[in-house]
Amino acid sequence: MNERFSELRTKYPEFIYDSFSKEFSADIIKVKYRFIQSEKIIFEPELSFFLPRKKLSDKNLDTVFFNIGMIELISYYKACCSPLMTVKAGYLNREQKEFWKKLYFNGLGEFLYMNRIETSSDELCRIVCDSGKVHAKSDANLTDGCLIPVGGGKDSVVTLEILKELDCLPLILNPREASVQTVQNSGYRNFFKIERKIDPKLLELNKAGYLNGHTPFSALLAFVSATAGLMTGRKNIVLSNENSASIGNVMFSGIEINHQYSKSFEAEKDLNDYIAEYIHSEINYFSFLRPLNELKIAELFSRYDRHRSTFRSCNAGSKNNIWCGKCPKCLFTYIILSPFIDRIDLVSIFGSDLLTDTALEKTFDELTGEAGIKPFECVGTKEEVNAALAFTLKKYGNEKLPYLLDIFYNRNSLNINKFLKEFNAILNEFNNMNLLDDHFKKILTDNL
Repeated sequence: MNERFSELRTKYPEFIYDSFSKEFSADIIKVKYRFIQSEKIIFEPELSFFLPRKKLSDKNLDTVFFNIGMIELISYYKACCSPLMTVKAGYLNREQKEFWKKLYFNGLGEFLYMNRIETSSDELCRIVCDSGKVHAKSDANLTDGCLIPVGGGKDSVVTLEILKELDCLPLILNPREASVQTVQNSGYRNFFKIERKIDPKLLELNKAGYLNGHTPFSALLAFVSATAGLMTGRKNIVLSNENSASIGNVMFSGIEINHQYSKSFEAEKDLNDYIAEYIHSEINYFSFLRPLNELKIAELFSRYDRHRSTFRSCNAGSKNNIWCGKCPKCLFTYIILSPFIDRIDLVSIFGSDLLTDTALEKTFDELTGEAGIKPFECVGTKEEVNAALAFTLKKYGNEKLPYLLDIFYNRNSLNINKFLKEFNAILNEFNNMNLLDDHFKKILTDNL
């Protein structure tokens, strides 16, 4: 057990979700949260919703603001991992408590793994309510319109392009150049802007050696998007998560750790059910690309040439709007696109041929399954990676192979034909574990 984990839990036995407050202006709604770790450690993060030129529906927003706080707090709770979580901002019934405990535990899986913390959902924290205030479920009038969260990567490009004939409004949390350009290149005139401000005290605690690590960001985006749905009167929250996101990275302490847990189908279904039960019965929270895998999405993305120079999926380089060229996300994206985009164009996108970079060999081993652990990034499966590499290898013919592709060939020369057969099977895969209704499923299949 991590000694720091035990020490902090003893020193800080209780974490309190104290309250939230709202500030309305002509075109902005600002929500501030108050989380108490101790008398000296009080966090007050903020969210600002910049209202687009649409009719605002502000009916019963407290229910979704309260629930945003329940997921926002996890970034602050993890600093000390107090054994008791007290909720004073609103009432939770038993089913809600179980929902949050499951989401916290699985969403913090990578955090627990990296910090070598062995615990269970029940042991991690006990949730108690010190409030009888039940936030009423919203009954706002909603249309069949869609909200599409946009991150600036290839997946959201595909969703935006395929659904552009519908009544869709892109949504961007903390806009950056790539996400804004993705919206503009797809032909949308405006988007719903949301800004999230982290309390700087959290960064101070991180520097001081408190616990730190990955949190389930996509779950936060789910509740933020539901809020935008109520504000704009749109019932469909359309994500762009693929079925590969449901595959974990490594086993630890008897459980599967998944970096992308809050993007998984299991989490998607839980979130959709929770939102329908406690926020608004008509909101549909689902991933349009769930039936597909990363390989198929890469093929679909390759059809939209105008996005090639502006899309970005690199977390390390996001602030500077670049591909860092050194992380698992960069190498994976390069590999998964290589069957569908010529090498010259790929080099133009990424700034270099990543398959020639000897420094990426360890990451390459992780992506291809040789290392026994999948990188803790939003990347696809080893099967998709190996199939893409086999197809790319075939494109080289008798040309000299780049460093990493040569390694792949030497390791797998007897399996190339097997990987090529898997390439076609993976490309034509359609996973029926999804939440698409018949209307959206037909739109998707018509564009395959």
